[in-house]
Amino acid sequence: MENKPANLRRRLIVAVGALGLLALLAWSLLPAIRAFTLVYNGAARGIPDAARAAQAGLRVQNISFTASDGMLLRGWLTISSPNAPTIILAHGFKGTRVSMLPWARFLYATGYNVLLFDDRGCGQSDGWGIGLGATEPNDVIGAVRYLESRSDLTNKRYGAVGVSLGAGVVLLAAARESALVAVVADSAWADERPQLDRMNSVPFGRLSLPVLPYEPALVDALIGARLEATIPSAAIGKIAPRAVFLIHSADDRNTTTPLAGEAQLYAAAGQPKQQWIAPSGGHAGALAAHPAEYQQRVLAFFAQYLR
Repeated sequence: MENKPANLRRRLIVAVGALGLLALLAWSLLPAIRAFTLVYNGAARGIPDAARAAQAGLRVQNISFTASDGMLLRGWLTISSPNAPTIILAHGFKGTRVSMLPWARFLYATGYNVLLFDDRGCGQSDGWGIGLGATEPNDVIGAVRYLESRSDLTNKRYGAVGVSLGAGVVLLAAARESALVAVVADSAWADERPQLDRMNSVPFGRLSLPVLPYEPALVDALIGARLEATIPSAAIGKIAPRAVFLIHSADDRNTTTPLAGEAQLYAAAGQPKQQWIAPSGGHAGALAAHPAEYQQRVLAFFAQYLR
């Protein structure tokens, strides 16, 4: 005669074991899923709307150029005068050139040429994912070399403005590219430690669940660079004697761009250097919160060091 309680017990054990194995599999795959999600960019793809540039008062040329490592990038160039310096704009995490139009507008109105472009893996540029700041300096250096190749631009002095992810990127690029003579970094990150620290665990309610420690290595493989070695605070000193201007909001609550990181960057920078701690604005919001003062300070910096 069938022992129903025993059979039920066996089935229950099998079910619990299967669920346990599934939970273990899911836990082991969490770092891989998160690594892919961090790098892959499916949201900001497609052609940026040129009508947005026209609304900002910019007559733009569609351009394309290659990063210094060969990635094909696309963007806009607006020329105020062939004899004017050109300022390169670097957008934030998984953004596009469109997000930099507020900066392009006041720089162009003051007489600068402006180059806006989509980072690798963003907007209309090639690449399936972003480099988390490790490979994007190659994009900025590629923009410099593109401008140098244009015979219609007689002024070969270049500046850069980077915001959020782009802020650290322009610092890293300027450390390697001497043609960038004046750099503004708005809401910069000092290093990748906060990003790497988050890879040790996942939030689980009020708790933090440790995970297998392979995510950093997988991210490095996905981006083709070492995230741990991407350190703007170690590179910023190499920019001198070219000029650096750091901007940060006092109330920036972004975990990757703490105010302490700005202090670290400023201490490591050589002369000439400037900083402005805006009283409010949050992460990368100083221009929106204090437009007149922001523009005055940035334009004064470029007038001193780029003109």
